[in-house]
Amino acid sequence: MARPRRPLTPEATRLLDAAAEFHADLAAVVRQRDELAQRALTAGATWREVGAAIGMSPQAAHKRFHGGARDA
Repeated sequence: MARPRRPLTPEATRLLDAAAEFHADLAAVVRQRDELAQRALTAGATWREVGAAIGMSPQAAHKRFHGGARDA
């Protein structure tokens, strides 16, 4: 039988709210990064160049962005 859950402290609530806000901000930054990578590919960048710019291998960049941009 599960123990009854105690209410969150104000500090825990504040920290969870901050974490949720950070997560939403992070998701927006990732979407922006992905859009810029797609645009760079469309403008002629190679998978190697895109990968280097965003901190991943060319193979990982291809796997993530393949389909929306050209194959180089």
